[in-house]
Amino acid sequence: MLNSTNHYKEGTMQYFKVVLSSIVVVFFWVSNGFAISLVEAEWLKKELGGKNIRIVDVSSNPDTYDKGHVPGAVKVNKNLDLADTSSVPPNHYPTKEQFEKLMPWLGIDKDTIVVAYDDKFGLFASRFLVIMELYGHDNEKLKLLNGGTVRWKALGYPMNKEHAVVTPTKYKVATVRQDVFVNWSDIYRDVVLGGRPEITLLDSRPAAEYEGKDIRSIRGGHIPGAVNVTGTDSNSKEDHRFKPVADIKNIYETTGVTADKARYD
Repeated sequence: MLNSTNHYKEGTMQYFKVVLSSIVVVFFWVSNGFAISLVEAEWLKKELGGKNIRIVDVSSNPDTYDKGHVPGAVKVNKNLDLADTSSVPPNHYPTKEQFEKLMPWLGIDKDTIVVAYDDKFGLFASRFLVIMELYGHDNEKLKLLNGGTVRWKALGYPMNKEHAVVTPTKYKVATVRQDVFVNWSDIYRDVVLGGRPEITLLDSRPAAEYEGKDIRSIRGGHIPGAVNVTGTDSNSKEDHRFKPVADIKNIYETTGVTADKARYD
C-alpha cells in the first residue's frame, strides 16, 4: 500500500473477501459437482459408534459442546478452526497447514465418513464440510445432519457431556480443489463490471446486512448485482430441517436464481 491506487485495490480486495466469506448457501438439488448430502437424525442414531464415522459438532457457541452433544461427537470451534487465525481479521478459511493439523486431532483420515451438525440451520456445519471439500476430502464421505441438534433433541435422542476419546490420525492434503471457490477478482470482472451477464451472484445473508442496515463487514451493503435470499429461508424454523425441494426451488426461482444459470454463491 505505497500509494492511493494500491490502497484502494487492497481495500476493495478486503471488502470482497469479507463479504464473500459471509455468503453461505447449500444447493442440494442442483450441484456443480459437489456431493455433500443430507442425513436424517434417525439414520445417525442407528449409526452411532459405527466404524469409520466421525461426528463433528460445530455449534454456534463453542461452549455448547460441554453442555451436551451427540454421543461420540468431537468439537470444532467455529471461531478458531474454521478461519485462518494468522490473518487479520481472521475471517478467511484455514490454510492447508492449519487444516492438516486439525484433522488428526479430530480423528479424521481420508477414509472417514464425516457427519457434521450445528444448532443454527446447518450454517457452520456446512462451512466445515465445504472446507473439507476444498482440501480434497472425498465429498461422498461428507454428510450434513438435517436439523442438527434441534431435530435431534426434538426426537428425544440422547445427548452427553463426555468428550470423545480420539486416536490421532494422519492427514496429508494431496489436492486443493480450486473449483470450490471463486476469487474476488472474478466477481469484480464477471458481475460488477458485467463481463458475464449469465452469472447470478447470490447473497444469502440476512436482509438487514444485504441492505447495509446491519454492518458486520468492513463496509455495509452488498456487492453490486447480487440478489438476496436469506439462507435460512430454506429451513423450517421449528426443527431446522430443510424444507421440501419444491418449496426451496420456488424460494430461489422467484428471485431469478434458477438451475439453468451459472451462479456465484
